[in-house]
Amino acid sequence: VVQVSRHVHGTRLSVDNTWTHTGWGIQGEVCPWRCSDVSPTSTHAISCPSQHIRGHNATHTAQKRCLQRILRQHHVSIVRNEDASVFKVPGYRADTVIDPGCLHFSSAYRNKGIVLDTSVRAPTASSYLTGKTNASNTDGYAAGVGEDAKVKHHTGTLTSSWAFVPFVQESYGRLGKQTSLFVKELAMHSALCSGGGKADVLRKAGLAKRQIHIELSISLARELAERVMAYTRGARMLGCVAAPVSKLLGHSAD
Repeated sequence: VVQVSRHVHGTRLSVDNTWTHTGWGIQGEVCPWRCSDVSPTSTHAISCPSQHIRGHNATHTAQKRCLQRILRQHHVSIVRNEDASVFKVPGYRADTVIDPGCLHFSSAYRNKGIVLDTSVRAPTASSYLTGKTNASNTDGYAAGVGEDAKVKHHTGTLTSSWAFVPFVQESYGRLGKQTSLFVKELAMHSALCSGGGKADVLRKAGLAKRQIHIELSISLARELAERVMAYTRGARMLGCVAAPVSKLLGHSAD
């Protein structure tokens, strides 16, 4: 939970004086950026669209760089960043490009280049909580919606020699279905590059898959913690007192 309150000259005013007489237009302890009327919990701080200090662009870049490091660690020889040359239509740019043949032990991508588009989706965002089927009652809903949106956006933009993979991760760590399939292919490619008998290769592939999941999860957890801390810093800059109530973030609940 992120506790937000208003202080003036070191003295906390009443709720009425705090929020109605300072021109904020906020009633009670709500998001300082007035983007929501709910309590500014850490969950909201992660997905708040209005705080600009460390927003979704920073998270996107962190996960993209993490993925690129993982690819190099697992025997993908050529990994390119922010490449527009692979698209046959203008205005598109790939987050990560793997040249054709670099995933040569993958049965799905052996003869193709791969274009990866990184995305992080928060299941707690309001856009994923509407309708009969939503993120509150369906596992992987936000990731699935994100993958579908990425595929739709890139349909018809690549030639047949390229495969598009939406690399989508939910803020709680779950990977999208297409992302999981790619990770499985990458892990098997890595294991086959290391060599060994069938049983040894399968064991190595399982370990590689687990390692990839762990690295992605650690990177995302660290980045989202930074976003919560940025949220509290921004609140202080706006004149509020904000502290994440979490021992994991260096604060106690007192």
